[in-house]
Amino acid sequence: MCNQDNEDSLHELETLIGYTFADRQLLATALTSPSYRAEPGQESAKDNQRLEFFGDAVFGLLAAEHVFTRYADEAEGSLTVRRSRMVSGKALADLARGIGLGKYLRMRKHDEANGGRDKDRFLTEAMEALFGGVWRDGGLDAAQTVFARLTAACPQKPLDQWADNPKGQLQELAQRHAWPDSPTYTLLDCKGPDHAPEYTVQASVLGGHAAVGSGKTKREAEAAAASALLRLLHTTTPAETQP
Repeated sequence: MCNQDNEDSLHELETLIGYTFADRQLLATALTSPSYRAEPGQESAKDNQRLEFFGDAVFGLLAAEHVFTRYADEAEGSLTVRRSRMVSGKALADLARGIGLGKYLRMRKHDEANGGRDKDRFLTEAMEALFGGVWRDGGLDAAQTVFARLTAACPQKPLDQWADNPKGQLQELAQRHAWPDSPTYTLLDCKGPDHAPEYTVQASVLGGHAAVGSGKTKREAEAAAASALLRLLHTTTPAETQP
């Protein structure tokens, strides 16, 4: 992509998010996956990992402010669930898809050829980095403006305290039926590069029931394993012991 094409692309994205960067390099960096450095001539490219780290905290703060203000009568537990739902990897990836963020990402050709522009991991990382970049460029007011614009169309879903917390649901089920030493989580594998590890975890409960899940963090893998085990218990155990 020539420089003018790149400038036009960045301007297009700025229009979508409702914010114009004073420092365009921050925006370009937010869109750059670490894998992009594997491309010839791009070994020194600045990737989005530092901005992702910062943006994770920025988006978390904005999400907390949003649910605190919008749900003024709800208790801490409900607000925690709502915030967790907003900052989940899937929610962030869906938010990115809503503005077609994948189109603007810079990544190695191998990742692009394998659907990288629509993969949750790349979209989540870039979305968090984008918020990090907006804050660094324009501060809190700018970040709040972009947040409000991108989340305006998000549907208000009924609150289910367990739907976003499969580990909590599995724990509650084990306690309700007095299953000793249940549930347990065992790390089976961790593979992939340092910047993009993939964990595999097994969740188990009394009776030999077990299921496996994967994620980019141990917590995500445990949640995926718990969710898989809940589905398994729903189909293989008597009605009185189902979630």
